[in-house]
Order: sequence, then structure tokens, then C-alpha cells
Amino acid sequence: RAMDGGGGAPPALEKNAAELTVMDVYDIASAVGQEFERVIDQHGCEAIARLMPKVVRVLEILEVLVSRNHINPEMEELRLELDRLRLERMDRIEKERKHQKELELVEDVWRGEAQDLLTQIAQLQEENKQLMTNLSHKDINFTEEEFQKHEGNWFSVFFFQPGMSERERQVMKKLKEVVDKQRDEIRAKDRELGLKNEDVEALQQQQNRLMKINHDLRHRITVVEAQGKALIEQKVELEAYLQTKEQEMGNLRAELGKLREKLQGEDNQNGEEIKVEPNNDDCLSESEKMAMDLKDPNRPRFTLQELRDVLHERNELKSKVFLLQEELLYYKSEDTEEEIRPPQPTPIIQSKPSTQPESGIKRLFSFFSRDKKRLQASQKNVHFQDTFGEWSNSNKGDSYTEQGQEALQHL
Repeated sequence: RAMDGGGGAPPALEKNAAELTVMDVYDIASAVGQEFERVIDQHGCEAIARLMPKVVRVLEILEVLVSRNHINPEMEELRLELDRLRLERMDRIEKERKHQKELELVEDVWRGEAQDLLTQIAQLQEENKQLMTNLSHKDINFTEEEFQKHEGNWFSVFFFQPGMSERERQVMKKLKEVVDKQRDEIRAKDRELGLKNEDVEALQQQQNRLMKINHDLRHRITVVEAQGKALIEQKVELEAYLQTKEQEMGNLRAELGKLREKLQGEDNQNGEEIKVEPNNDDCLSESEKMAMDLKDPNRPRFTLQELRDVLHERNELKSKVFLLQEELLYYKSEDTEEEIRPPQPTPIIQSKPSTQPESGIKRLFSFFSRDKKRLQASQKNVHFQDTFGEWSNSNKGDSYTEQGQEALQHL
């Protein structure tokens, strides 16, 4: 809808609900406060005395919902990455279990085959002993003592044993090849199992590191959000304070205009008396001439010290707003830089406030109601004319400089 002050609706009201930010909520609150201000001007504070707390509560709820919906996307990416690593770890563990079962089955088969081979070796040794007994009276290259000494190389001994048939030698050679092959396979499986265990340990370390990074990022995001909210509230307070000062200056200008018109009427009456008695011009004091010469643009309206105080206060407020904006930008840039850095193992202590602080929207509306009370009090001040006359007479020696006039025009 169109607003009475000539300005359109704030851009935040035209946005989608999912795109609203905390600053948009404050813009909406400012627009609603201006509307309340116009209603107070037209109908008084009683017209919205019961409506304002409800509107403030609704805006506070909207602020909380908007702040909850704006979660950092990097946190979501980290959560997805952590879930993916957990799934990969579960798959690896499942594969290792299957591999362990396969190794156990292979071990069982190998043990059975080894037992069969040992049985065959025992039989062959018995046959060999019988053959050695039969050949004890013949000249042979190997005696029984030498055979026992080289028992570790029984495969070669059996292979070159005189009297062994070609079939027995083929069987012994085949058994030796099978045993060597199975030994090599077992060693390869052991190496592969060691590599898998190293991969699992590396994944566990990476998971712990990601969990620490996630925890640190959550803490930093909470701190930055709290600092940003505090800076926004300070900015709103400073803007409301500046608006209050501008309204007070406007009220003073209006009162000065009324006094100017009234003094012009008195000046006209004094001019008629001057025509009747022209000799009384020399008797007018310097303060009366300054009060009568209201059309002079260089006449003093304020003292130079008051003008300096107002200018100094305005510059301080502007510098505070500028510093707060710079600090907010610095914290945002520092947050992005710290997300790239590896986290430091510092202890994280999160303390929850015992009481909920007053929201910026409630403070903004309190400033609006305070401004209206000040405006009504300034309109009811009937002694302003006398105090202004005394003040102008007591400060007749003060005058404007060119720099003071330019600063007053900027005000």
C-alpha cells in the first residue's frame, strides 16, 4: 500500500519469505515504526497503545525464525562430507569382515591340505627308512646321520634319493610347489590386511579432525552471529538517536520561525513609533537593535559554543556508526579467513546467558514512543519565548563566523 510520507513500501516486503534476512526484518520494523509515528501524530498515543506490543512481539518472532533459517551452507557441506565418510568407513569395515572370513576359509583349507601333506610326508619318511635299511650294505652318497643333519632340506634329499621312482619325485616336487605358493599367498594377504588397517586408522584420524573443525566452526559462527547482532542493535540505537536529534532540531527551527514572525510584528510596531519620534533612535541599545533586525541573515540564532557542541556530537555519532560498520565487515572477513585455516586445539567453553537480552526491535519502538513524548512536551512549553529573549539579550556579543554558518546549513 502507499505510505503517507510519500515513500513506497520497503524492499524487504517485496522479497520472498525464504530470502528474508535479519536486516530485512529491521527494515520492516522501521517502516512499521514510521507508520505508528504518523498515527500518533494524527490520533495520539492512545490509538495504538494496545497494538504496539503485539506488533513488536510478532516482529521478534519473525526475527528469530529468519535467523534460524539462515544456516551456514558450509556446515551442511561438512555434515554431508562426514556422513559420506561414515558410509565409506562402514563399507570398508564390511569388506574387511568379508575378507577376514575368506582368509579364515583359506586358512582352514590350507591347514587341511597341509595336514594331508604332513601325513603323506610321514608315510614317505617311513618308506624312506625302510629303503635305507634295505640299502645299508651298499655304498651310498648319504649316510643316515647326514640325512638327519640335513632334515631341513628333506625335499631335495627326497628328490635326489637313489631308489626313488620318478612318480614319487613328481609328487614331492608338486607338494613343494603347492606349499610355496600357499605361503606366498598368505604373506600377500597379510600385507594387504596391514594396508587396510592403515587406511582405516587414517580415516579415523581424518574423521576426528573433521569433527574438531565442525565443532570449532559452530562455536565461531555462534560468536560472530552474537557480535553481528550486537553491532546491528548498536547501529539501530545510534540511528534512532540521530533521528531524535534531528527531530529536536526541527522543533527548534519551528519555534524559531514562530518567534521570528512574532518579533517581526513587534518590529513593525516599533517602526511606527520611530517615525513619530525620530530622535529616539540614538537611545536604542545594541541588544534592541539586534532583536529588531530580524531580516538580517547574519543575526545570531545560537551561541557559538552551542553550535560547536551540536556539531561535535553529530560528528561523534557519525564516526561511531562508521566504526561499527567497519568492525562488522572486519568480523565477516575474519570469519571467512578462519574457515580456511586449520583449527587450533583450544578448549571451547560456551556459556548461555541467564536472561534473554532486549531485542533491537523493542528498543527501536521504545525510541519512537520516546520521540513522540519529547515532541508533545516541546509543544506544551509556553515559557520558551521568554527564555529565548533572555538568552539572545545575554549573548549579544556572540556572532557567527562563516564556518559556523556553513555548518548550520549542513545541519
